[in-house]
Amino acid sequence: ASAPRVHAANLIAAMVLSASLLANPLAAHARTLTKAPNTEAGAKVFASVCSACHLGGYNAVRAEKTLQLDVLKENNMFAADAIEYQVTNGKNNMPAFGGRLTDDEITDVAYYVIYQSQAGWNKQPLYTKYPKGQLA
Repeated sequence: ASAPRVHAANLIAAMVLSASLLANPLAAHARTLTKAPNTEAGAKVFASVCSACHLGGYNAVRAEKTLQLDVLKENNMFAADAIEYQVTNGKNNMPAFGGRLTDDEITDVAYYVIYQSQAGWNKQPLYTKYPKGQLA
């Protein structure tokens, strides 16, 4: 291929990638895992931190923004890295937990939310085994 065609193809590829990152900026923030996510530990974080607003996978502040599978998919949040990003940085009424939770705690709770949304929040969610405040 000639140089102008290769340059044009690279330019188009860069524009498509840039547009996709603008459409879904969460995709650019996935972190490299240092250990396998632990949904049991994520359940503890959820019980201690998240359940105040998200008990049963619902949302006490914005009723339409639940953690139910269909809603996560509809809002492009059915991915652990998307949930990690929102937990870390916050959004709208949700505060940021980056700096308050470790990266591993955030990853664990994100994978727990994905797991629980698939298993069904009303089918004995794991977090109910832990009293509020029991992180260790």
